[in-house]
Amino acid sequence: MMILMSMGFDSRTLQDAGSFISKMCMLLLSVIISHCIKDNHYSEIPLLYFLSILLIPVSSIYMMHHIFLIAAVHNEYMIFSVTASFLLLIVNYVIFEVYDWISRNAELRGQNRLYAQQLELCSQQAEERESLYLEIRRLRHDLKNHLSSLLGMVQTGQTSEAEKYIMQMLDVGAGDRPEEISHSGNIVIDSLINHAYAAAQKDNIQFNVNVLVPASLPFESGHLAIVLGNLLENALEACRNIPDEKGFISLDISYAKDIFQLCIKNNYQAKRKKDIIGHYITTKGDNIYHGLGLSSINHAIENYHGQMDITDNDNIFQVIIVMYGSYSENAK
Repeated sequence: MMILMSMGFDSRTLQDAGSFISKMCMLLLSVIISHCIKDNHYSEIPLLYFLSILLIPVSSIYMMHHIFLIAAVHNEYMIFSVTASFLLLIVNYVIFEVYDWISRNAELRGQNRLYAQQLELCSQQAEERESLYLEIRRLRHDLKNHLSSLLGMVQTGQTSEAEKYIMQMLDVGAGDRPEEISHSGNIVIDSLINHAYAAAQKDNIQFNVNVLVPASLPFESGHLAIVLGNLLENALEACRNIPDEKGFISLDISYAKDIFQLCIKNNYQAKRKKDIIGHYITTKGDNIYHGLGLSSINHAIENYHGQMDITDNDNIFQVIIVMYGSYSENAK
């Protein structure tokens, strides 16, 4: 108001401006209060959508202000101003109900993504266990025949043949067994890392791992699978796009004094892009179902007051995860 007075506006203009500014201040105050007391159960929609929705009450206030100014001068428009006010009130109510529905829908979609990823990772572990079980059954079935052959060789004094036969069995067994680099004893971590290592070997990606965790951790297996599974999947996908087999992945995991620390680093070729609110955009063709990994990780680590730090320098992408076992329900 001081600025308008200094510019030489008359009292009527100052009164109109003051009325409009007061309404805008009340709108801003109501938005701030609603955000302060709002239940955080629902996910926030993107900032651009929120600002677009906020334009509707701002425009309504502007229109109502001028409608009442016209009605104050021309009495024949009084009924119209009251009707217009009622209709604009209904429109704003419907718009904010839609906003609330969008927030609920975003929360449900986020939960569905987490459940889908957890089911996918659990299915992957189940397939690996089934494969191992079938391999054990096959070995048990063949073991009787192998022992019978060895017994016949020993009884007839063919010790050299028996020795060659045993060496052949050992070579075949070693060749059929997939190489494992994680032996922490934690089923979730070992299965995910060993599965990713096998995929990296197939694509000639250098894979370095250092795992120092106990067999039992105070975190939900599903949350661990979401965090580690998404990070490994993203790293493998980025390295597959690097020509001349120059991709590398470095993974360090440790757990000490109720603090879980994970650091994964990989190189990439394509430039990573961000949206207007700073989230990384997927480079995969199906951007509807992909590009949600980091968001899912955030939801998972929030259960343990965790933090995620991302650095992206010189085509090296690094993610550091910290979770606190003292906040886990399993630790209580």
